[in-house]
Parts: sequence; C-alpha cells; structure tokens
Amino acid sequence: MFESLGRFLFRRRRWVLAAAGVFVVVAAVWGTGVFGSLGGAGFEDPDSDSARAAQQAKRVFGRHQADVVVLYSSPTLTVDDPAFRTAAQRTLGALPRRYVAKVTSYWDTGAPQLVSTDRHATYAVLELAGADGDAREEALEEVTDELAAPGLSTRLGGAVAIDHDIDTQVAKDIARAETLSTPLLVVLLVVVFGALAAAGMPLLVGGLAILGAFTALRLLTMVTDVSVFAINIVTMLGLGLGIDYALFIVSRFREELATQPAGRQGTQDALARTVATAGRTVAFSGVTVAISLAGLLLFPQMFLRSMGFGGIAAVLVAMVAALTVLPALLGVLGPRINAGSIPWLRRRPDRAADGAGGWSRVARSVMRRPLAYVVVSPPPPRAARSARPWTGTSPATPPPRSRWSSPTRTPPACAATPSGWARCLG
Repeated sequence: MFESLGRFLFRRRRWVLAAAGVFVVVAAVWGTGVFGSLGGAGFEDPDSDSARAAQQAKRVFGRHQADVVVLYSSPTLTVDDPAFRTAAQRTLGALPRRYVAKVTSYWDTGAPQLVSTDRHATYAVLELAGADGDAREEALEEVTDELAAPGLSTRLGGAVAIDHDIDTQVAKDIARAETLSTPLLVVLLVVVFGALAAAGMPLLVGGLAILGAFTALRLLTMVTDVSVFAINIVTMLGLGLGIDYALFIVSRFREELATQPAGRQGTQDALARTVATAGRTVAFSGVTVAISLAGLLLFPQMFLRSMGFGGIAAVLVAMVAALTVLPALLGVLGPRINAGSIPWLRRRPDRAADGAGGWSRVARSVMRRPLAYVVVSPPPPRAARSARPWTGTSPATPPPRSRWSSPTRTPPACAATPSGWARCLG
C-alpha cells in the first residue's frame, strides 16, 4: 500500500504541491486567527461539587468577583489627603460602565482592610462587564489606560489581569522561542544533511504541521472551548515531530536515490521505496502518538483537553505532510535534493545504507552494552506537581505580579492570599 502511495505521489506530485500551496494560504490567513478564539481558563472540573456550588451561588446571588484590583499609592500623600482621594475617585468614577459593572473602594465602604498600614496605599476592586473570561479580558484592555490616576502610582492585579498577562506572555514566549530555535535548527540540519536543499525539508514539514494544527484548532473552537495552552503543545510537537518525520523520509530517499540509476524512473523507484519503508514508520509513529495523546481528552478540565486537541492535531498534520507533501516535493527535486552541498560536510548516503556510518557504530555499541547505557542515562523525573496559574506564573516585571509584592509600601491585609478578598469584601 505504501509503495503504491509513493508511486501515486510521484505521478501527481505537482497537483499535490498545488493543493498544499492553497492549504498554506488558507492556514496562514484564516488558521492563525485561532489566537483570538482561545480561552484563558479551564482549570476546574465543571462537574465537581465546588464548581456546581459556585454556579448555583452565581445564579442566586449574582456574580461578585474581584476581576481587577487597582493599587493606588503615593510616597508623600495618604488616603486621607484630599489630593489623593480626589485623584483616585475621579479616575474610578470616569470608568465607562459598559466595561466596568461595579467599583469597590475605601471611600465607598470605609473598610480599613483596603488601606495599607501606613495609609499611603489603597486598593480599588473592579467587577468587569462580560459574560465570560474572554469578554472580561477585552473589557480590561479597554479601560487599562484609563485606570492611571494623576499624581499617584498605579498598579494592576486580579484574576482577569493575571489571566490576560499569562495569555499575552504565552504568545510572546512562543514567538521568542521560535525566533531563537529556528536559526539553531537550520545550522543543525545543515550539519546533519550536509546540503542546504535537504536541510530545508524538515523545517518545511514542521511549518506545515504548525499551520495545519492552528487551522484544526480554530475549527474546534467553533464547537467547543479550547484553552490558549494548546498553542504551546502545537508548536512543540508540530515542529519537533515535523522535523523528526522529515528526517526519516529525506534520509531514506537520499540513500535509495544513491542506489538507483539516474533519471525519472530511478527517482520514482527511490521515492516508492522511501514511502514503503520510512513512510510506514512515520505512519505507525504518528498514529501511536495521536492515540496516546487522546488520553488527555478524558480529563474534564478544559486546559488538559485542549492540550490533547492541540497535540493530536499537530501529530496528525505532521504525519500527513510527511507522507504526502514531502514525497511530492522530493519527486520534483529528485537528485537536486543534494543541491547546496557543503564540501566539508558532504556525506556519502551509500555508506549509511551499507551500515558503515558513524550512527551505525553508535547503534551497534548500544546494542552490545544496553545495561551500561541505561546506567549512564539520566533518570526520569520522580514526581510532578501541578497548580493553577496565579501570580507566580507571571514574570516579575508585569503589573499583575508587582501588585502582590510592593517593594515600598506595606500592602493591605487582603493581599495576603488571593482568597483574602472574600474575607475583606464580605
């Protein structure tokens, strides 16, 4: 079956590449819009007793949540000074009600828990308008610039602010990781293959896997909730497995090509043998990894299910790309897969096919002394702890983290724990 697939892909290689080009355009334009459709929460079991009790309390009493906590402070003024009070009250009073449903401050309640012990700082608690977390994050974006009080130091915190900060940081971290890792990957692939054309194939499959998984996730957001944490596993598995699968296919193709006569028929036979051998390995690996990741779909927490969705999508798209688009491209390139060879890195594929390469010697050494390699291998982690993302998840510099640990002022008593607001606000 796989050999027939290889010959079919060779005959229809240009059609396959044209279809892949259309898919890339759609995925780049529409699929990457998934970032605006992802949620930032989903850490609770919706069927747990606590979650049901919280929903019942919300239905009966309405929603009372400290979505955003604003810390106003001054090194010279106290909350009792008219200038401090006027600046804070005017700022809070000018907030648009279509974004802020309720404001609780010291001057409204007289609660001493909302004031620091030295009376140079106070908290204001905002309840944002919005039916869900995404809507409240959008409301926060609209009012963030309006929260700054003239003459006072302003810091933001609260559940929605921290969720928004985490979402933003995830996107920045992914972009930074890709920016740093891509040049390193290019160098490593050039060293491994010894040719620029061959080195570019794994990156192509990895890119297709990521774009395809983004598109699959956006389709899923139309029927179910998907967490932003799915993006992390998409980029990790999509790029990693895309490169891994492409290494199998490209290496095998170069080996087979070295044993075939030059010409169209030789390229077709080499491609058929490649898909029949390395292609079968890639298919088996992809299906196995996808089935393993499907176990995450059994968890009730949305963020765990989302990682399952993202992982399965990345694995399957990487597998399909390595079994269709990559062979079609190899069929077009043929012997040109060795274009851009670097003389001091040039390798002889026939030596690898005969088992005379350095990696073959390493494999034989491992098989002769398996216990010795097991002993020197690093042990697996013995335990792992999970926790709900909170202030410790954020970097030390953004405002949500700084709210909890003001370096110059003693914070109000309510800041001792996130749950302290329930005690302070009654």
